[in-house]
Amino acid sequence: MKNSLTNYRSSNQARIFTALVLTGILAVGSGLTLIKSSIAASAQLSAQTTNEVIKGDRRQNQLPRPVANAVLRDLARREGISRKKLQIIDYSQQTWRDGCLELPQPNELCTQALVPGLRVVVSDGKQNWVYHTNSNGRSLRLASAKIPTNNLSSKFPQSVKTAVLQAASARLQQPSSRLNIIQAQQRTWRDGCLELADANQGCTQALVPGWRVVVGSVGQTLVYHTNQTGSAVRLNETASEISGQKLPERVGNAVLSQASQVSGLPIRVLKIVGYKQTKIAQGCERSTFPYPCDQILVSGWEVSVQSSNRQSSWVFLSDETGSQIKLANNNSSSGNSGKLTPLPIPASELPAPLDRGVVFRQISSGGFAGRTYETVLLNDGSLIRVRIGDANDSERSVHRLSPQQVQQFLQLVKQSRFGKFKNLNYPAPQGAADYITYTLTNQEGTIQYNDISQNSLPKNLQEVVNAWNQLVTSAQT
Repeated sequence: MKNSLTNYRSSNQARIFTALVLTGILAVGSGLTLIKSSIAASAQLSAQTTNEVIKGDRRQNQLPRPVANAVLRDLARREGISRKKLQIIDYSQQTWRDGCLELPQPNELCTQALVPGLRVVVSDGKQNWVYHTNSNGRSLRLASAKIPTNNLSSKFPQSVKTAVLQAASARLQQPSSRLNIIQAQQRTWRDGCLELADANQGCTQALVPGWRVVVGSVGQTLVYHTNQTGSAVRLNETASEISGQKLPERVGNAVLSQASQVSGLPIRVLKIVGYKQTKIAQGCERSTFPYPCDQILVSGWEVSVQSSNRQSSWVFLSDETGSQIKLANNNSSSGNSGKLTPLPIPASELPAPLDRGVVFRQISSGGFAGRTYETVLLNDGSLIRVRIGDANDSERSVHRLSPQQVQQFLQLVKQSRFGKFKNLNYPAPQGAADYITYTLTNQEGTIQYNDISQNSLPKNLQEVVNAWNQLVTSAQT
């Protein structure tokens, strides 16, 4: 009995020990499983997070699908090419400087704001097209079409290509990278002006070997004549098709400055509301008595300016560089159509005092050519006329008046009380253009008028003007 009890206790203790060992093993196994699961979960979460970041970065650099679809759809419709043949070969993020995506249409006003977007290049394997878009593709514009140039002559000099592209870039206000030479043909021009002489220009009569080069951009074609090296380049405006050319910034700034002077308003309240290319007559629209002025047509701009309150607007004519600007007409309704009111001549615009021996002087200027003539009457009766800026003095003329003629004229000037009108300007009506301005000076002072306002001058001044003109005319006969 005692042995049986002892065996039972030993057996029971063994079972308890075995159970405790098994329980410990199971506990350790569960802990390891939990640790393994935690590590695996952590690794899986880390991998998922990394993938999301990578996917996020990849999405950020990809071309948005709406933009790609919009570009391909527009080009397929525009060119009649199947979308299956088109492929986007390049794109880059851009920030355009205006609402027109830096590609304004003729006379289009563009919102002045920064527009996030893309530059997209599409190809059909033969040609490339460049698009400007906004960030979602709802606004897009075709920038340029790259035309293959494998049909150019292998003899076409690089110097000519460079010179032509530079000229076209300056003309269209576009970078050379957006322009393409479509055609280049060797030619022999009949004169030194490459058969493109300006009005009143003398040309060397000699054969000049050179090139006829056609430059293309979207909706525009420029035809240039050059010599063999590209040192002489001329645009054939008749053969060219130019549309949508952007107003050069320097011309716009110069026009706004001129508009500020004309209106008396600060530049900040003025804006350009339209512009177009035009031909401008340079020279004297009316002859400077008694000598005529020659007139030539040159390329330029017609620019419309408006005040911020839209109550006043002006139209200006400018040459291509903005160095010569004239008020063309005025569409504002200021209501100031009454009597001509003289204005003081700014001190900075007064002419120099009369030289010794000079008793009377007239300075006349007008026209886009900016020709200025000075006619002086000396106390000995000499009447001398010269063109200011004529280096060769080729237009100088000298005539002699009798002492009696001189005394009669000076007496009339004295009776007119010329000094009463000292330093006054009788301006042309606002909106008038291409008039000739006359500045008369004697020992008492200076007055200024023009051929439009002449009939509105005070009667005393009109008598002086008429007497002076008669005096000059009589000296020529």
